[in-house]
Amino acid sequence: MKTKFYFLAAGILSLAFLTSCNQDNKQKEDPSARTLTDLNVSAYDKWVYLSFETGTPVELGVDEKEPEVWDIALHRENVKTNKGAALQSDATSLNALATLPSGTFTPDVTDSIIVDMSQMMQGIIGYQASELNMVLNAWVSHSGMPPVYTVNENVYVVRTKEGKYAKIQFSSYKNAEDKTGYATFSYVYPAFE
Repeated sequence: MKTKFYFLAAGILSLAFLTSCNQDNKQKEDPSARTLTDLNVSAYDKWVYLSFETGTPVELGVDEKEPEVWDIALHRENVKTNKGAALQSDATSLNALATLPSGTFTPDVTDSIIVDMSQMMQGIIGYQASELNMVLNAWVSHSGMPPVYTVNENVYVVRTKEGKYAKIQFSSYKNAEDKTGYATFSYVYPAFE
C-alpha cells in the first residue's frame, strides 16, 4: 500500500512540475507581442489591411483605395506588403528570433488573385491583378479535396517601407467554429531595435 502511495505522490508531483514548466514557457513569450485572433480574411472581394503600429484591421473592397497607413494586407491565403519586403526565418517562436536573421528580403510582385467565385459552377472565376508577397503567401498551404489547410510555423520578418522590422507568426487559418478563412497570428513591432 505504501508503495502505491509513493508512486501516486511521485506522479502528482511530476504533473505539477510539468504544469509549472508549461506556465513558465507561456510567461516567457514576448510581452510586447500583439495577437489578432480569428481575423476574417475569407471574402474573395475584400482585403484586410493592418498597420503594425495601431494593430487595427481595416477591411476594404478589392477595388477600393488602400488606406493611407498600412503595413500588410490579407486576402484569404494571400498577403501583400505596402512597398515592403519579407523573409522566412528558421525560428518557430517569436522569442527564438532575437536578432535580425541574415537572408534576402523578397519584395512584392504582381500576380493574380481570385476576386469572384459566384459563377464557379458555370466554370467562370473572376481574377484581378494584385501585388503579392510570395514569401508571406507561404504562411498557409492546402492539399486534397476537401482541402486540408496547414499553417507554416516559421516566424516571418517583414521590413516596412520605412525600414522598420516586424516579426510575425501565424498560428491558425480556422476560427472557433472550424471555418476556414480566419487568420490568427502574433507579431512584434518594432523588432530588433
